[in-house]
Amino acid sequence: MPARRGDKWEGRLKIGGQVVSTRRFETKRAATDWERRQRSAFDEHGYDPSRGKVAVEVLLNAWLEQREGRVSRTTLNTDRYLLPTRGQESGRAGTEPVLPIWFRKVHVGKVTGAAISTWQDGLLARGLAPTSVKRHRESLSSFFAWCVSEGYIAANPVKAAAPPKDRRAREDMRPLPSHEFDAVVAQLSEISEVYADLVRVLGRTGIRWGEARAILVRDFIEMPMPVLHVVRNQPEGTAAAKTPKSGRGRRVPLPDALVPVLRRFADGKRPDDLLLTRPGGGQLHRSMFVRQTGWSDVGRGRTLHDLRHTAACEWILRGVPLTTVQAWLGHGSIEITARYLHHLGDSADRSALQLLNGGSAGHARPPRPAAGVILG
Repeated sequence: MPARRGDKWEGRLKIGGQVVSTRRFETKRAATDWERRQRSAFDEHGYDPSRGKVAVEVLLNAWLEQREGRVSRTTLNTDRYLLPTRGQESGRAGTEPVLPIWFRKVHVGKVTGAAISTWQDGLLARGLAPTSVKRHRESLSSFFAWCVSEGYIAANPVKAAAPPKDRRAREDMRPLPSHEFDAVVAQLSEISEVYADLVRVLGRTGIRWGEARAILVRDFIEMPMPVLHVVRNQPEGTAAAKTPKSGRGRRVPLPDALVPVLRRFADGKRPDDLLLTRPGGGQLHRSMFVRQTGWSDVGRGRTLHDLRHTAACEWILRGVPLTTVQAWLGHGSIEITARYLHHLGDSADRSALQLLNGGSAGHARPPRPAAGVILG
C-alpha cells in the first residue's frame, strides 16, 4: 500500500518482502495505480525493476541496432534523430539534438509521462512544428515499447503524456483569383510544361499534395464521366501510401479542360504507374518543385495547399452546392467546408452586394466570375 511522504504519496513495489522500486505521486490513487501496474508486469513477465537502471541513450543504441533491416530506411532515419550526431555531440551551434542530454542520461525506469511532456514542450519552444514533434514522439514510443517487451520497464511512459497540440496561429487561406491563377500557370509554362500542368490539376481538383504524389494512372477514369479516384495519400518522408486524411476515398469530377492534361500525364504509362510525376518521370517532391519552379515568386506568395483552397473557392463561386464541395474535397464535416463561405460570403451576401452596387431587388444576380475560369 502507498505510504505518506510529506505532501506526496509513495508507491512501493515489493518482491520477496523487499522494496525494489518506489515512486512518489501527488495522490494516493495515482500511487496505488502505479503499484498495481508494476505488480501486474512482474507477475506476467517477471519484470525486474532493477533492470530499468540503464541510461536511455545506452538502450537507444541497442534498439537502433536491432531495428536495422526490420523497418524501412525512412523510419530508421527518423528514429536515429533521437540520438545526437557527432557534430551535435561537439556542441556545434544550431545542431541541438532531438533528445537533450538530461533525457538521454536518465534511467529508463525513471522516465515518466511528465518527463515526456517536458521534452515535447521543449521541442515546441525550439520552434519545431507540432507534426515534427509527433514524429519524434512516435519514434520514442516505439523505443519504450521495446523496453517493455525486453523487461526493462513495466509500461510505456509516452502513453501517459498527451500528444503535442498545434497552438500556432492559423494562417488565413489565400486562394488565387481566376486571373492570377491563369497568370501563374502561364508563367510556369515558360519554366516547365509538366509543372504547369501539375498546378492546373492541383488548382482545379483540390487534391492535396500527398494525394497527388500517390495517384495512379488507373485512378484517372474517363467513362462514364471523367473523374479522379482519390484513394491514397503519401506525404513527404513516408515510405508507403496510406488512406487519405479523411480515412476514405472519394471521386473528384474533372472539367473537360483537364482531361487532355491528365492524358498527357498518363501517356506511355502502365495502370499501376504514378500518374502525376515530375519532368522526366519520378515521384513528386515538394522541395524539388519549389526549387525548380521558383514557386516562392511564381506562386505569388501562396503555399501549395492554397491551390486546394483555390479550387474550393472557384467551385463555390460557380454555384456548386456546399455539400458537393465537401464531398469533392473529402472533408469529414460540413463545418470544415463552411469556412469557405466565411471567406467568400454566401450567395445571399453576393446578391446583397449586387444591390449595393446598383442592381435592383427584383433583378439581383450574383457577380459573374472572371473569364477563363475552369470549373472543377
